Amino acid sequence: MQELIFWLIFSVVAATLIITQTVALTERPTVPQLTKVELPDLRKKDANAQLIYENEILSEKLSKFLEGKVIIYSLGEFSGPTFNEKSVREGAQQIAFQGLIVHLETVKKNLIEQLVSIFNAEKGQIISVKIAELFDQLYQRIPFDEVLAVTYRIWKKSNGEVATYYYLVIFDDEYARILIESVATDLIQELQSYGISFSDLWRKAINKYAEQIKLQNQ
Repeated sequence: MQELIFWLIFSVVAATLIITQTVALTERPTVPQLTKVELPDLRKKDANAQLIYENEILSEKLSKFLEGKVIIYSLGEFSGPTFNEKSVREGAQQIAFQGLIVHLETVKKNLIEQLVSIFNAEKGQIISVKIAELFDQLYQRIPFDEVLAVTYRIWKKSNGEVATYYYLVIFDDEYARILIESVATDLIQELQSYGISFSDLWRKAINKYAEQIKLQNQ
């Protein structure tokens, strides 16, 4: 049911994005092509790592509908005794979630920098605190919201009595933006009163994150 809800929301968001990008094509800056960076595939690095789960629906979406879209992902790895594989899997998943939070800290910083540059120091600080609180709420949802952080692939490797699991988790930034806008209506309206679109600020923060990651990988 949660996955169905995710794809219903995703379809609406995707359609909205297509319309928006078509209307404003000449006004928007070039979007970093981060999806051209290959997502981690443990099979290519370690022949002993077996792919035991793949979200095939997400695979199709990534190949067809998200070309050119920034992808925020994290790969979590955890090892432990084979007699307690459940804990090992959960450990790998939690590490992947923690990795997402590290990436989102960069997005948060980019977003706050934009707001500070727009307002005076006092106003910028007040809004920055609100943004930080909203991101904290996102972080709390990540382990429990399968729509916000989608498990894309899981690999397993066994070595005697030791098992290693790898979780590749992808963050849905558009769904995250919708969540923020739904709980922070006062902030969104306040920004609108200044002629500022939160959606535009969010997209610029994501794009800057992509540029930063690209530079790190060079």
